[in-house]
Amino acid sequence: MRPRSLLLLALFFVLFYLLNTATEEPADPVITGSRFEQEFDYYMSTVDSTRFNAEGESRYRLQAERIVHFPSPELTTIDAPQLVIYEGQSGPWFLSAAYGTIEQDLERAEEKLELSENVLVQHTDNNGETYSIYTEALTIYLDSRYLITESDVLMETENREISSQGMTADLMTKHLTFLGNVRGRYE
Repeated sequence: MRPRSLLLLALFFVLFYLLNTATEEPADPVITGSRFEQEFDYYMSTVDSTRFNAEGESRYRLQAERIVHFPSPELTTIDAPQLVIYEGQSGPWFLSAAYGTIEQDLERAEEKLELSENVLVQHTDNNGETYSIYTEALTIYLDSRYLITESDVLMETENREISSQGMTADLMTKHLTFLGNVRGRYE
């Protein structure tokens, strides 16, 4: 073989090696497109999960496009979460948002789910009246079934509308408290 052919062959192998190593996956997993660009230890797509209590009754059901768990600090991100909270005979509460995160609240010693962007809470009571609550951020304490937000809130029913800056809600007692700048309209 001529030296020129050997040089071209060597150049071809070097180019092949560089292209091959440049397209390999990184050794440490990193989620792109997530709100958190860091190492994760697992993820799930097209999630449909139900949590039960000790008696075997459904506590809540979580559906999501994607769930990503990060070990340090322990945090789970959720894309397009849809949550159904079952509360005895009064019917379920439906919650949805663009994003969510789940982490342990050390003060309350329970998990909290923080929903953000286009948060919607809906519930139909025993009288058939449907409540729709709109906000941009909402924290849900999953065990105590307690909701809290400091964001602007709009609650609508068939003939009422209440707006407020901030709200708390106890789903077990069905008690809602609007925190500030409360305005209402009744038709």
